[in-house]
Amino acid sequence: MTRADCIRELLAEYANQRTRNELELDARIAEAGARDPEILRLREENMHLAFDAMKRIMATSDPEACRTAAEQMKQRGVFNNAQIRRRLTDLGLPQDYLELHYRCEACRDTGYVGEAPSRFCACFEKALRVKQYEDGSMAGTDEQCFANFDLSRFPEESGQRAMMKNLRRFCEEYADTFPKTVLPNLVISGGTGVGKTFLLNCIYERVVSRGQSAIRVTAFRMFEAMRRQHFTDGSGEVDFEQLLRVPLLLIDDLGSEPMMRNITKEYLFTLLNERMAARRHIVIATNLSEEDIMRVYGERVGSRLLDRSRCAVMRLEGKDLRRL
Repeated sequence: MTRADCIRELLAEYANQRTRNELELDARIAEAGARDPEILRLREENMHLAFDAMKRIMATSDPEACRTAAEQMKQRGVFNNAQIRRRLTDLGLPQDYLELHYRCEACRDTGYVGEAPSRFCACFEKALRVKQYEDGSMAGTDEQCFANFDLSRFPEESGQRAMMKNLRRFCEEYADTFPKTVLPNLVISGGTGVGKTFLLNCIYERVVSRGQSAIRVTAFRMFEAMRRQHFTDGSGEVDFEQLLRVPLLLIDDLGSEPMMRNITKEYLFTLLNERMAARRHIVIATNLSEEDIMRVYGERVGSRLLDRSRCAVMRLEGKDLRRL
């Protein structure tokens, strides 16, 4: 799916959200009106105030009379709204109960902010990154985050729990100090089911919750961006360029992507080299050991990825939690 396709889908989703907002408001109005019919009467009166004032203004050419009509409309509207808020409070409801509620107050669920020419809202940009790069294999950050990190799931007898406690502390410090981390890059390696992806997702959730920009991508989706870049020469696609530019790039399951000649190793080298030259951060989760990384990707990629002056490498050992 191209970026343009993703944008079209998202704009349709935002339009559906605005429809849901209006339906939810209608339901709240009906509920409040059933409990206090005077609220509905006051709202109905407010709806007619502007129309009545306009009729009075159009019936006269006296500027003072026009100003008087407008001021009376405003004062009556303010009075009515105060009465509505008081009655809502008496019902135990919030004072904004009869106003439209939005997922994003900045763009009011339109996806756009600013005067013409408007730009995409931060919430839309975040949703666009998710739609472009993430697939169904990536867990939601409401599930995999530091707040839900349960050390009791890790066996204690083998020292796996103590190791994960230390690794969690390290990863949490990395996420909390980003972009001013001690080292910009982080590689989390280990066998299947030991918690690598969970830690990567925890870092991602904490960083974006702090308002920082990050992209979380599987190795396969990264490869797809590389392949499109290679065969289209970048025309019409900016996926790979975004992987180069985003302040924090998190790659899950490195080593599971296809190995295609002139693409996988070459574009991964470019990705690492360009990001490191620009001092942009990378977090990688992989089943590969350091020796495997050097063997699979070669010296050029391996030496950059595992450079101890720029990268912390953490090796997770222990039992597969999915089998416990």
